[in-house]
Amino acid sequence: MTAMTEARTKRVLVVVFDAMKPEFVTSALMPALHGFASRGVMCTNSHSTFFTETRVNQSTVTSGCMAYQHGLVGNKFVASDASPDRVLNTGDDIQLEQAFERVGGKLLDVKTLGQYLTDAGKVYASLSAGTQGGGRLINHSAVADGTFRYSMRRPDASCPAGVEKEIEERFGPLPKYELPAKDWITRAVDVYLDYVEPEVSPDVMLLWLCEPDESFHYLGIGSEGSLETIRHTDAEFARILARHHDEIERGDMQIIAMSDHGQITLAGKPIGITEKLQAAGFKAGDVFDGETECMFAGSNAGGIWVRNQDAEITARLVNWLLGQSWCGPIFTRNGLAGTLRLSDVFLNHRRAPEIALVMKADGAAVSQTTVHDAPYPAGGGSHGGLSRDELHNFIALGGGAFKAGVSNDVPCGNTDITPTILELLSMPLSPHFDGRVLREALADGPAPDAVDVKTETKVSLNATGLKTHIRISQAAGASYIDEAWTA
Repeated sequence: MTAMTEARTKRVLVVVFDAMKPEFVTSALMPALHGFASRGVMCTNSHSTFFTETRVNQSTVTSGCMAYQHGLVGNKFVASDASPDRVLNTGDDIQLEQAFERVGGKLLDVKTLGQYLTDAGKVYASLSAGTQGGGRLINHSAVADGTFRYSMRRPDASCPAGVEKEIEERFGPLPKYELPAKDWITRAVDVYLDYVEPEVSPDVMLLWLCEPDESFHYLGIGSEGSLETIRHTDAEFARILARHHDEIERGDMQIIAMSDHGQITLAGKPIGITEKLQAAGFKAGDVFDGETECMFAGSNAGGIWVRNQDAEITARLVNWLLGQSWCGPIFTRNGLAGTLRLSDVFLNHRRAPEIALVMKADGAAVSQTTVHDAPYPAGGGSHGGLSRDELHNFIALGGGAFKAGVSNDVPCGNTDITPTILELLSMPLSPHFDGRVLREALADGPAPDAVDVKTETKVSLNATGLKTHIRISQAAGASYIDEAWTA
């Protein structure tokens, strides 16, 4: 870390527009966010991590590490220690809370942002308009740390105890949730501006908005309903910028505006992978009982967990998958023939599936579609896989600590958020971070074209048939997945 006599800023605000695809951040559709990015640093080559699912990337954003380190290896996954013999749905906060309890609070294997800040005597706060489990994951240690956490989907899990009642007394009952979720977004911003700011005044605030992700899922990417909620969310961001104008101008607050991943359009009905596995003779189910030998969890990408990590069953599954027209890139622990390794997608954690697979997407450069096993309607959006549409997200940084009017095409991503925040606050960096400080974005940092960038493509070793390809970029020692495909 560069030696500094004082912090670059007093406070940092991170605003997440869940699933915002960069192409929607235009001056016509999102004048506030586009203007903010244009005045500061717009990162044009930003990356999500695999699986490109929200709660995987929430854990990455708040830890600076990929799934092979933090251990939250999917929105749904098998973890015998935390959720014995069943798929853990991290969107269900009751299940997630129980999982944390079973492992003594150590569901994540690394420290997270709130813990770093609390240990340094600083104040962290989070507010989530998204899933119940997401509200916990962005500040999972809130009770132990004594920090503020407000989860709109599960208010009773907010911290400190009883704060949800105080918020309801001040702002009234939560509005009805419906799509497009305009009233829901407005409530989130109201509570942030008129409760969190005056009552908590955090050094770092993480405000996680649920749109346009949910409108994309159910109404379609670029549908009129999704555009309506994008315009509204942008207006709410304008309200945030206006409230903090003086603080930003003084250099006391820096803002990071971002999305966690993109989305891809779903083609057709769910293909029913568990049923296909059963039809092929595999004993597939959703609970590891005496009969079940494998379990699938996923949407347009996912994992197959094999009982006792059985090598023979895993090999049979891979051989079968390689013959399926709907199957795209495949990854296994040891890189079985026709696959690449889990380590190639930074997923080689003890809880990772024996097989990670991505369903086949079309080859279009724009508006890709994918076959799937998702719960959303045909024509709706999804994410989880390794297409550019899903992997390339949005990040922009603004405030006096950052350069002004710069387009940064150096590879960067969700792993870099926590290291950059700690740098802004003049805090030490963990040697375990997969991410890096976005020094080329800092006002006194190097020019983007001075950063060392490399690209590598890996290909599976099967002698015949479709091969899995993956392209990885590296910048200043950090790695980012560009895309993966079969050919």
